[in-house]
Amino acid sequence: MNPLSILLIDDNPAYCLELQEVAKHFRFNITFFHNLEDGMEALTKSRRLKAVILDDRCLLEPGQPGAARSNFVFHALQQLRDIEHHYNRAIPFCVNSENPAEFREDLEGISRVFVKKNEHDQMFRWLKDSIEQLPETAIRKEFYGIFEKMDAIFNEEQQELLIDVLQGRVSAEPSRIVTNMAILRRLLEDLVNAVCLKKPGKPPAAFDTGTGSRTRRILEAMRPRILPDELFVQANQLYKTCSRYGNHVHLFGSSVPCFSPGKYTLARLVYAFLEIADYLLADPSSS
Repeated sequence: MNPLSILLIDDNPAYCLELQEVAKHFRFNITFFHNLEDGMEALTKSRRLKAVILDDRCLLEPGQPGAARSNFVFHALQQLRDIEHHYNRAIPFCVNSENPAEFREDLEGISRVFVKKNEHDQMFRWLKDSIEQLPETAIRKEFYGIFEKMDAIFNEEQQELLIDVLQGRVSAEPSRIVTNMAILRRLLEDLVNAVCLKKPGKPPAAFDTGTGSRTRRILEAMRPRILPDELFVQANQLYKTCSRYGNHVHLFGSSVPCFSPGKYTLARLVYAFLEIADYLLADPSSS
């Protein structure tokens, strides 16, 4: 299992380095910032940061004059909730305080408060348990075999996109279905490009000839020696459907009644993608 990445916001550089080393023994990678603004910006940009450790008093922004603010925690809680709501994320967080009694009453039922430097073990165990309960963690466990194979070709951003699609595969909301179909098309393109060098034995750019889709040309080159006809048909249909409906134009662009893909269409396409990926990324020595 790869180490889990978490965010620390604390304005004591020496302590940040100390906790970063301690965290390694619990299989955590800590990214730290010394003010709230920089920390929240990093959290917004990266889904790989699974949880947050907050100092009890810290700077709100870089270059802030004066001492660390005592209201830092409450600013941080508000911004964390905004990020969770806007990006549809669940983010476990805790407060790491030298004076926990000052916070425990106000934060009861909102955040765990740990004693700074004295409760590292308890804090990291709590963080691990909290991350284990996240919906995205459940998705990774349910589709462990796929993600194990994806680790070799998909970066963290691509894997997070796949998690989003898997979480939303039962959604009946039209806009989310369309968004997920657009993501599926991108993931299929990424998958085909990634296996292209090993399977057809050519770089993806070698298929940039003529007009039309490079992805379809690569799929044709894989048929049937690399991609059996049954899976080729699935891949071609997935790409065609997601190309046609993977944007919001078809929802509003015509007054003529037409087919709009629903949750069953999306679920079918998601599982087709998983089947194609599982086949293309299989270890030949295991067959």
